[in-house]
Amino acid sequence: MNAEPYVIYSAVAAAVTCLLLGMLAAATFRERRRRGRDAALRTKYLHILMLSLTAPAPTPPLFPQLRRPGARLLLAEAVAGVVAVTYGLDPAPLRRVVARYGIDSWLMTRARRRRGYRRARYLALLSRLPVDGAVAEAAGRYVRSRNRYVRFYALAVRLAADPATALRQMGEYPYPFSAAEVAEIMALLRRGMLPVAYGPLMASPLSNLRKVGLCIVRQFGIEEAEAQLLRIVAEDEVEELGLEALYTLCSMRRPLGRGEVAARVARLTPAQRKALLRHMAFEGYTPGALRRLFDPADRPYYESLVRSYKRSLA
Repeated sequence: MNAEPYVIYSAVAAAVTCLLLGMLAAATFRERRRRGRDAALRTKYLHILMLSLTAPAPTPPLFPQLRRPGARLLLAEAVAGVVAVTYGLDPAPLRRVVARYGIDSWLMTRARRRRGYRRARYLALLSRLPVDGAVAEAAGRYVRSRNRYVRFYALAVRLAADPATALRQMGEYPYPFSAAEVAEIMALLRRGMLPVAYGPLMASPLSNLRKVGLCIVRQFGIEEAEAQLLRIVAEDEVEELGLEALYTLCSMRRPLGRGEVAARVARLTPAQRKALLRHMAFEGYTPGALRRLFDPADRPYYESLVRSYKRSLA
């Protein structure tokens, strides 16, 4: 049997493999170099932005290499990064940068040309920039998108552009907020972009507004809202909201020996009861707090939870 064809085949296969490995190594090297250049350019843009904020000038600063592919996206990310880590910042200098270099219109164009998660990515970045009403109006077309990320970040763009109408816009949003979406709204609020009081939110008949109100009370520990929390625990027909209000009371370490709380706990499923017990143990409630809320059979489970957190039983 002639082995020469197999030798030729093996040599060709080895050569092709070496070629492919060489191409892969070259592509990996190019990608590393590109990431390094991007990181250096993003840092330079951040430095220029911070200098422009500490020493405001009538004209926007100059940014190098903006004609380089991907540089405009790096500048948009740099502006969004500055907005994300500051509070009460005067948006005028950053708004001039966004307008001067057309970052908002550039991102909006990219969003129009993409679909699904890529469109949501550009809208999410746009929601972190100081934009004007025209951009918010353009983003409004996506509020009823079939993709929940696209429609929520379209709403976020509108909230950032016109905070004065935040209550109305959130109330008119036709889809229930997820926990992640409420967290995004809270990020806008913490940056000072949404001047929203918890009172009107908690008293609203709209589920989405009450979700945001509960999150505000929980994160900032507003004890004055206890009466409203108890009302939601007792009366709210949306089971998710009643349970969230109960968890909020626990997070604030408020007394739970109330009739409203006992009635809500009695309606919980076994899985929900165990989850609540775990949360109470984490928050440091003593077994005495269980007497009006849970059956005696739940006490051994709760005590084992307390021991697992190495807390002292009172």
